[in-house]
Order: sequence, then C-alpha cells, then structure tokens
Amino acid sequence: MSNIYETTIIVKPDLANDQMKSLNNSIDQFFSENNVSIGYKEDWGIKNLKSAINKYSKGSFKFMRYDASSDFPKKLDVFLKFNTDCLRYLITKSLNGLEDITPLANKDN
Repeated sequence: MSNIYETTIIVKPDLANDQMKSLNNSIDQFFSENNVSIGYKEDWGIKNLKSAINKYSKGSFKFMRYDASSDFPKKLDVFLKFNTDCLRYLITKSLNGLEDITPLANKDN
C-alpha cells in the first residue's frame, strides 16, 4: 500500500552550485532506484534558523512530496542521515494531494 509523504531537508547554505546539483542528483537517483517518483518539488531558498545547527545560522530549505510504500521513509531516513550536506530533515505523511502547491510557493522570500 502506498501513501503520500512530504520531506523537508535543510542543507548547508554554503554549498557551491555543482555541490548542490550533485546532492539533488543523488537524491533523485535514490528515489529512482527505489521506484518512487517525486510528485512535487520546491526550493524554499536560504532561511535563518532559530538556533544554530552545526555552527550554521542559516540553511537552504528543500521540500518534496511523493507517493511511496510504507517502508520507503525508513530507507530515506538512513540515506539522509549519512549525507554530510544535510543538516536536518523531516519526513511526514501528507494530508495534501500529491501535486498540491505549498503556501510558501505564493509567498515572497
């Protein structure tokens, strides 16, 4: 049985463009290896953090919504846990549709 999940990832803000592309490609490759397609993806940009994470006071936020089996979030958790460019992440079950836009999409950064 599949569910719709959302993942928000906070990435180091000082990554170069090629490092960011490499991170995005590795995440996309991980999803394709597990036969999961991303239905909706957003880049929320660099935001201030309420408290520092690993001496970073800012973070680059990435958001994605996807349809996956119930065992996939654990696999994604392990994958993101060992990625040194990810400061924090949150994986949740979504109440929204797969392609619904987020409120941040309409908000000016």
